[in-house]
Amino acid sequence: MGVQDVGQNNLRAIIDEIEKKLAEIQIDLVDVEYRKESEDQMLRIYIDTDSGVNLDTCAAASRAIKNIVDEEDLYYDHMEVSSPGLDRIIKKEKDFIRFMGQEVDVKTHKGYDGPRKISGVLTGYQKETLSIKDLDMIMDIPFEFISVVRLKPDK
Repeated sequence: MGVQDVGQNNLRAIIDEIEKKLAEIQIDLVDVEYRKESEDQMLRIYIDTDSGVNLDTCAAASRAIKNIVDEEDLYYDHMEVSSPGLDRIIKKEKDFIRFMGQEVDVKTHKGYDGPRKISGVLTGYQKETLSIKDLDMIMDIPFEFISVVRLKPDK
């Protein structure tokens, strides 16, 4: 497999193909990381299902997407397929809806006129804003100022 300079559009197309293939076997694509770590090019695929993720789920997902990745000549030294973990990043509309009422940690960009880190309960999701209840106050944060939303695991 040759080294390919993967542009954002090409990577987006590959991710879309991976997502469709996983959906065929009832596995949700949560996130993809494609980056250099030390000397290695890492490809991490985070998946989920309604009943959770186990080793068999990861193996099935890996088998389903391996050909896509190889056919696209996407260079990687290591590919990992795993669950997103208890403190998963939330990016997709269906996940914001799924985790409504759960505690989350939100990090905002510098331009946001408010705190850089917010912890609270996810109380609302609209196309352009996220509502977080922190103590007795509800904050509506525009997505343009959100860098990451992460599920806060139960203690």
